[in-house]
Amino acid sequence: MNDMALPAIPTKVSHAPQTSPHDSSLVSSLGSYLCSLVIPTKNGGVLFSQTVEALSKQTCWNEVEFIVIDSGSRDDTCEIAHSAGAKVIRIPPEEFNHGSTRDYGISIASCEMVILMVQDAVPCDRFLIERLLASLQENGVAGVYARQIAQPTADVLTKRNLSSWLTGRIERETRFITDLKWYESLPPLQKYFYCNFDNVCSGLRKTVWREEPFGHVDFGEDIDWAERVLKKGYKIVYEPAAAVVHSHDRPLSYEYNRTYVCHRKLYRQFRLQLVPSRNTIIRAWIRASLLDMRYVIRTEKRPGTMLKMLFKVPVLNLFSALGQYRAAQDEIRGVVNKVRNV
Repeated sequence: MNDMALPAIPTKVSHAPQTSPHDSSLVSSLGSYLCSLVIPTKNGGVLFSQTVEALSKQTCWNEVEFIVIDSGSRDDTCEIAHSAGAKVIRIPPEEFNHGSTRDYGISIASCEMVILMVQDAVPCDRFLIERLLASLQENGVAGVYARQIAQPTADVLTKRNLSSWLTGRIERETRFITDLKWYESLPPLQKYFYCNFDNVCSGLRKTVWREEPFGHVDFGEDIDWAERVLKKGYKIVYEPAAAVVHSHDRPLSYEYNRTYVCHRKLYRQFRLQLVPSRNTIIRAWIRASLLDMRYVIRTEKRPGTMLKMLFKVPVLNLFSALGQYRAAQDEIRGVVNKVRNV
């Protein structure tokens, strides 16, 4: 999905100037804040250790309540969290749910400002939490989400896709809805873009969450929540000055499953179909593969890596097109298909 070009969207947007992390007014305004940080974990491994190390260097770390909800780690994830001062709560793996597990963590958080992260989102600098809290202080803001930057070792397509996606932009943005009729008149894709929110790294106000908890949502709890709070008149902020390193190199089977569950959610929430028929599967596959292969040839300088990617691209794009088509069709027909570990 990250290879979709963003169309022009008739947004109600305000842009704010970037504030330097060394701005004394910003630091002093945050001095009275105590926030909670909630991270769901399972076998976080080396990346979780890197995340915790970077979090411990945050400017306001001594004022952060750290909560980890672990769903069955068999490595040293819980020990790493404990050593960083976290309150670690263990739940059975089968009880994990993207929405309700985060709700559980927020429910036991003692602070009004709650930061949500995933276990492998590594803060880019010492000011991540500080900048998220600054945005949450703005009038009417329900939630804020951070920019995502690909791992240095990521392939050229992953870096391109993430930097061109909604969570890779460099301009700050505030979104809100003042006219529900205007919002409901938007095409499905533009509704999706308008409600973008990402719990890879985000922040929210607990008072708003009490009105609108995430609920039991298997996937896409973040955009589900964002649409509901926007419709209630709250604001969502995208803050690229707060950034994390977060990307994956996953097996093709995982990419197919993730595409499938993602596009079931998108059809359920927005009636979005990017591959609506069998005929469009072939067209979408060929178009995406040609674009990606040309980009790889232009940008990948290592011959061996280029060759591997040129073989992988057509298969990946075929899985993507098939997953998008099948997802919408299964959702329309009410087919029950539980996909786990996505």
